Amino acid sequence: MTITLARVDDRVIHGQTTTRWTKVRRVQGILVVSNDVAKDELRKKVLKAAAGNLKLGIYNIEQGVESVPKGMASNKDFFLISDSPQSFAKLLELGVDFGKTLNIGPMNSREGAKVLGRSVAIDQKDYEAFEYMDDKGINIEFQLLPDDERKSWEIMKSKFNAN
Repeated sequence: MTITLARVDDRVIHGQTTTRWTKVRRVQGILVVSNDVAKDELRKKVLKAAAGNLKLGIYNIEQGVESVPKGMASNKDFFLISDSPQSFAKLLELGVDFGKTLNIGPMNSREGAKVLGRSVAIDQKDYEAFEYMDDKGINIEFQLLPDDERKSWEIMKSKFNAN
């Protein structure tokens, strides 16, 4: 039926996903699109356990180009999650419609990333991916939990540029 939540979350599926977001967004399954996750057998097992009774598909970007439209055409509601904004930018570049809003959850600090707020650190590649999607009309909202205040890309972009 639809993608009820498109989200970047470096942990992909975890307690906040399965207990908090599922309470405010309809979902019967989760589609994970990430080249890194798709090739990591241990991580895939952990994510399957974390998904609980939700249907789960884990795909690399190439497979996601075929799988996301199939999910949208089905009679189920899905979350679409990746561990990086670059994956969403690539899906968009390849013509995949995941909706008009991208939710940004935890993107924790790593080498070369600027910390912009609680659990949000982005590097230059993240910045470029967000800019590309923003230019294509995607509304980018930084929001860790459903009841947290949403912050726009414009706000986070100004923090990035000020650092």
